[in-house]
Amino acid sequence: MTTGDPMTKTFAAEKITQLRKQAGKAAELPEDVPSGWSKSLVDPMDLLAVFEPLRIKDGYILRAFQFREGGNGNGFVWAMPLDADFPNPEECPRLANVFLEPPVPPAALDDPMEAIDGDGSPWSYICASILAREMAEFGAMWHGCNWDTHRILGSDPLQDLGPEPSDDSRVLGTEVDWNWDGPRPKRWNPRVSQGSKAVKVKFFTHSGLGQEAIYRHTDTYQPGSYRFKSDRKQIAIGPGGYVF
Repeated sequence: MTTGDPMTKTFAAEKITQLRKQAGKAAELPEDVPSGWSKSLVDPMDLLAVFEPLRIKDGYILRAFQFREGGNGNGFVWAMPLDADFPNPEECPRLANVFLEPPVPPAALDDPMEAIDGDGSPWSYICASILAREMAEFGAMWHGCNWDTHRILGSDPLQDLGPEPSDDSRVLGTEVDWNWDGPRPKRWNPRVSQGSKAVKVKFFTHSGLGQEAIYRHTDTYQPGSYRFKSDRKQIAIGPGGYVF
């Protein structure tokens, strides 16, 4: 990789949306999820398998715990050594100051993305950004869902406003109903910029959860690593929203 300006590659939002649908099927929960914390009945390695440019590092495996209370639920994915013990939730210490205080296997890494490797292609970094978000919402049910409400954007969503939205994925109102924080983006397609010192993934989403809004997501990777730092900024606010 040369120094100077980063090389940038764009991707169709539809391709990423299809990837997310495949990930959702791989992580789909059965109906008989027990109440409270339990070992997940869904293998997070099946989720990883959807993302073809990515793989688990030698000697590691993904494990998951699942929480359910009524129709609500959340999961937690951990990366850990392949030969490490995976205790039952009640035998594990808890992650303090985190919602639901999930159980932590003693041998688990701090971030499951530390155990993820890839082929170094621009698409692999897009995949890593989506995988991390899918793992963060692994096992989510009803009120546990957030990322699931976000729609990847490939164009300005306010340029194709109909009189009434057909579902919750459509933006509400008209252009005059939206307030922008700073300049309106000119380029909307998800893109990856690879430079000598960092790799950046940037994409935009729309969600109506709570507040109708458009978000810019920027993930920064160090070369050779698939663990990233993420920045999410709300760049526009619309006229309404929904709750569930």
